[in-house]
Amino acid sequence: MGKLIRFFLDNTHLNHILLVFLIISGVYAYIKIPKELFPDMALNKIVISGSYPGASANNLDKMAVRDIEDDVSAVSGVGKIESVITPGRFSVIITLDEDAHEIDVLNRVKDAIANIGRNLPADMNMPVARSLVKMRYFIKLSVSSEKLDFDELLEQAKDIRSRLLKVAHISQVDIYGDSDKKVEIKLDALALRAYHLNPSDVISVIKNLSYTFPIGDIDDEKQFVFVSTVNGKETVEEWENSLLKIGDRSIYLKDIATVSIHHPHDRTMASFNGQKSITLSVYKDMEGDLIVMANEMYDRIDHFNKLYEKVDIAIFQDGSKPVKNRLNIIISSLTLGLILIFFTMYYLINRNIAIVVSIGIPFAFIIGLLFIYFMGYSLNLISLVGALLVVGLAVDDAVIVSENIQRHIDEGMDAYEAAFTGTKEVFLPILLATATTMAAFLPMFMMTGEMGLFIKLIPVVVIMVLLGSLVESFLFLPLHAKEILKRESPSLDWSWMTNRYEKILHKLLHYKKTTLIVFFVGVPLLTFAVLKMLSFQFFPTFDTDKIYITGKLKINTRLQQSYDIAHKIELDILKRKKELSVKTVSTLSGKRKSLGQDWETASNMFYLTIELEDRTEQNFVEKYINPVLNLSFDFNDPRKVRSLSSFEIADRLRSLIEPYRSRYDFMEFAVMERKIGMIKTDIELNLIGTDSQKIEKAVKKIEARLHENPYVNEIVDNIRYGKMEYKIRINGYGEELGLTEGYVASILSGYFLGGRKAMTFDDDGVVEITTEFKEKDRLSRLLNFDVPLGDGRFVALNDVAEFIIMQDYEKIEKDNGYIVKTVSANVDKTRTTSGQVFDGLKETLDTIGNSGIDIKIGGEKEKNQQLKDDMIQAVVVAMFLMLILLLLIFPKIKYALMILSVIPASIVGALIGHLLMGMNIGMTSIIGMLGLAGVVINDGIIMLDFLHGTHDTKSFYRRAKQRLRPIVITTVTTFIGLSTLMFFATGQAKIMQPLSISLGFGLLWGTIINLLYLPTLYAFVNRISPEKKSEVDIQNFAKAAEV
Repeated sequence: MGKLIRFFLDNTHLNHILLVFLIISGVYAYIKIPKELFPDMALNKIVISGSYPGASANNLDKMAVRDIEDDVSAVSGVGKIESVITPGRFSVIITLDEDAHEIDVLNRVKDAIANIGRNLPADMNMPVARSLVKMRYFIKLSVSSEKLDFDELLEQAKDIRSRLLKVAHISQVDIYGDSDKKVEIKLDALALRAYHLNPSDVISVIKNLSYTFPIGDIDDEKQFVFVSTVNGKETVEEWENSLLKIGDRSIYLKDIATVSIHHPHDRTMASFNGQKSITLSVYKDMEGDLIVMANEMYDRIDHFNKLYEKVDIAIFQDGSKPVKNRLNIIISSLTLGLILIFFTMYYLINRNIAIVVSIGIPFAFIIGLLFIYFMGYSLNLISLVGALLVVGLAVDDAVIVSENIQRHIDEGMDAYEAAFTGTKEVFLPILLATATTMAAFLPMFMMTGEMGLFIKLIPVVVIMVLLGSLVESFLFLPLHAKEILKRESPSLDWSWMTNRYEKILHKLLHYKKTTLIVFFVGVPLLTFAVLKMLSFQFFPTFDTDKIYITGKLKINTRLQQSYDIAHKIELDILKRKKELSVKTVSTLSGKRKSLGQDWETASNMFYLTIELEDRTEQNFVEKYINPVLNLSFDFNDPRKVRSLSSFEIADRLRSLIEPYRSRYDFMEFAVMERKIGMIKTDIELNLIGTDSQKIEKAVKKIEARLHENPYVNEIVDNIRYGKMEYKIRINGYGEELGLTEGYVASILSGYFLGGRKAMTFDDDGVVEITTEFKEKDRLSRLLNFDVPLGDGRFVALNDVAEFIIMQDYEKIEKDNGYIVKTVSANVDKTRTTSGQVFDGLKETLDTIGNSGIDIKIGGEKEKNQQLKDDMIQAVVVAMFLMLILLLLIFPKIKYALMILSVIPASIVGALIGHLLMGMNIGMTSIIGMLGLAGVVINDGIIMLDFLHGTHDTKSFYRRAKQRLRPIVITTVTTFIGLSTLMFFATGQAKIMQPLSISLGFGLLWGTIINLLYLPTLYAFVNRISPEKKSEVDIQNFAKAAEV
């Protein structure tokens, strides 16, 4: 290493050129690296989807889903299988094992589906398996017009969608409020009866009115010719004048049906800020830079508004906005931390060392950024918080090297040799100290599932920046130190502090047994006492810029009715727009996200998204310092007008929509606030058993218990009965007439099973031809149906068949093949936690569990258990890694164990920090405590490395005092580096606030331990006895005697 250090000291120009190259590369990497709010947290998944119109959920489960689950579960690499079955459609979501090869598993799943296909109904489409494409929400566009009718507006919206899909990194554009163009033929049952026509025969003839397939080709000697049809008719008049030949009768279509060509509202309807519109929801791939794409999108929409003169296109719910805001705040906090560290070193050490260290820190981060860029990671809230956490740690290496070089310069060595010797001397200790910090963060890679994907950027950034700090401290910093550091630079006089420290040590050594007993008994008791005063909350709550209202009406509500109700709520919110600080309101009917955070599609649903104005600054750092550091100098941003928190606005919205609850028949109706993706609901209980009635009673019992808690809200279950089902059984009289179940079903399906019968084309592409009977949706039509017997006679259906009336569940949800009934709820985390709610449920759950019902706990508690299991592994691995590294420094295991004993003792500092800051312990708190282990033992290594080998009191005091300054400085700089996140976190950055509290306050307490407990323990183990008076007292006495 000495040769490398000298090489970079000798080659000054190379050193400077490399630094310039690093700066340019860092700027390039920052521009090119994708920027987003959160890292990718989605596990690899495969989705199997299938449909069979008219089939109930129960029948679909029997005919398709069960076989799919059984065959797929045997495929290697398949982890969890979740199924959702609704009338007419189903989806099976397969979560793969983390080490599974996605393409291989997908191919084997497709093979399994092919094997099942032979058992499916002949007219059912084969289920389709596909990999779940990872993409991110980008932006929404509202397309509206006062000059165009709906069909014209829709065509314009589809053209805009086509243009957007050609843009780089845009992966998907969903249209809400649209529908496919259809030729809709509505048959008149009375007319068919009058003409003695069988509906099956009529529909069969209609199917042949359009033929879209090629007929063939002719390779004539003179020319090559393709042969095809005109693909049906073009206008309503042409369709209605189609002459149908049915048996021996010819009849015009208009005599038995009406025809329309239009875009029916049969899927979704949308509005924006009270105006009916078509909404385009745009998604991006995982590579695109959200901020760059947003800037380009605004320019593109300006162009579109000029291109489509009769259409108004507006951007809302811009996904890049929170990313820009959070990145600006974190980067400003990072810059502020560096500035504070500079002034701290300027005061605690001297100006020149402060300059040398401050020059080096940015280069350490640039090196770290380059590592992250080339490893394919993004720049997001988590990676930047990781950088904020490590800023203080990155300073430590530079401070130690600079101080050692300054010491040699002060002792008379020339600057060149001082830079070389001072750097070489501390290389091994710094390398090992940095390695122990890395060892504490490395086991975080062992965390599994979505949680592991969420948190892994923390160790990545910490380790990469620490590696950058090592490179900078040993290759570039020596040259800076040679050029900047001077002999006898004025610095702070630490003698008063070292003398006071020696007196304290003298007292502790005098009562070292008592001190250690108090410590070994008091610290665990204090830890336990503080722990009892805190609760566990997986993630802290944070203010957000969006609130949602989800609604689900009674099962037979039509799409237009759902839209009308949602639109009224939208207009009511817009009337209080200023009071509630509402920026935009968008409404979607026909689709919604449930309280369980699952997307559902049905006519009886709606979903409102309320986008809030920017919130006013919450502290002086946001108001006065960040505008300077991000160079905006905007101290009174006019866009920041919201004074209420999103929680307060959500409460007001709940009061606003309450009258609607009694006015309409809602199955589910609630205000929802944003959650982190990995936790869908705070409380989730999944019940599995064979007795459905017993399970239903158990669900009601749990819900009743939850309702007793005033801080629990949004309590829902998936026990919802769907549409009534009339099963037809042919009776004896019907069988005597020759009627069979198949024949009657084919006749009835012609009337009641509407849908696509054929296809045609127009200028824009494929158009469906659908048939439906005018009176299809009247139950009386079924009950009084006349069945043709084939000889011209008819017989009443209720004479030849009996009706078995059933009502099945609206939706069937399954987990690994078992039907699951779920109770979910959310809690007011400002007043209670999920753990406290579960404590109140324990007796009820025990009773239910003893009755033969299996209870699987999900939600936050499930993640808590996963976190506990992962952390036990991580802690064990981290401790062994650090023990191995410590044994490289201290061959005797007793010294390694002495340093390791600092780790559990420092935890109480992290807990006290949470108590002082009024925060619960969370997932990131525990991650911070794991990282704390690697940080706090660095000071322990510094202390014990100097004490090692001392056996007399004078040497003991002298060496302990020599370590006071570096330990205090590294602690202060690290704490200051974390201070902006600890004390001034806002928005989503609050997720990482507990992590910084664990590190910051834990390090403060750990410093006290390293300065007092560790020397006392060393003295006890090595039998170092104190003098009657400390060295300082003796010196003071001698001075007084001279006077």
